[in-house]
Amino acid sequence: MCFKFILNLAFFAFYSSSFAQTLDSLKPHKKPLKTLFLKKNLTFRNAALAIDYGLNKSLKIRDSIKFNLKWQETFSDNFDSLNLSKWRRGQPWGEYHPKHLHQYYSNNEIKVENGCLYLGGSYSPKTYVNQDSALTIPYAVGLINSDISFQQKYGYFEIRSKNPQGAATLPAFWLTGAHRWPPEIDIFEMYGGKGTGKIHNQYATVHWGKNGTKSRGYLTKKINLPNNTDTVFHVYGCYWSPKFIKFYTDGKLVRYFRVNKKMRKWLDDEMVVIINNCFQLEYLKYLTVKFKSNKFVVDWVRVYKLRG
Repeated sequence: MCFKFILNLAFFAFYSSSFAQTLDSLKPHKKPLKTLFLKKNLTFRNAALAIDYGLNKSLKIRDSIKFNLKWQETFSDNFDSLNLSKWRRGQPWGEYHPKHLHQYYSNNEIKVENGCLYLGGSYSPKTYVNQDSALTIPYAVGLINSDISFQQKYGYFEIRSKNPQGAATLPAFWLTGAHRWPPEIDIFEMYGGKGTGKIHNQYATVHWGKNGTKSRGYLTKKINLPNNTDTVFHVYGCYWSPKFIKFYTDGKLVRYFRVNKKMRKWLDDEMVVIINNCFQLEYLKYLTVKFKSNKFVVDWVRVYKLRG
């Protein structure tokens, strides 16, 4: 009976859930290959994890998984101040991306108050000169990147954060290659959509392969969270190793990705940490006429590695 229930649940998840649009669209390449149906949906380990988390997600929130002496902390920030020796404000390519002309990275949307980092998203039009013409970008967002100070291959990465409220929101906590792209591990991307509750769905995604080739692929899994991620802090973590990638929410294992030989050669590289607020272009029409701004709030971020 248990086996039949898990099998039916896996099929139901396939037909009823939609897969995330990722920050993948920021990179120019051919459309990556999706994983096979069996690999993506009939993973009994993940079906069991989904059931277990669904039954216990209302329990007391734990800050993180339990660490022992095998682990050592390699990077952290409690955001008592904005440490610009640790974080770049925005991306290295500039204030905006030519494929996302609805938003730009703004230092004004990055603030630290009361021991928390606030990454804003606001309606704040700004005009740029682009190829001898004026380009006005309507929305400003906050993003920080550890590429100026920190990169690491393998380890445990975690954040304690609270989502922004409303439609069109897209907060994210992710790792990306320090020397090439892919690799990328999206520990979470959460989509506000029409503002009707999708922000409580965590999408965990792993990217690998070379742009424009058959090796390019990605795997996405959804975790249904408590319906309070925009009012209560939760802890999201990722254990990345050569053989697997495990995702944790509130100290509980929620998804498991096996890293096969094909994926491993692309994921065998140092990555940097990125935290950002963002807007979904196709859902901006659902913002109210009174919309001014939203906030993605981060309490802390920590990174560990195994000793030796």
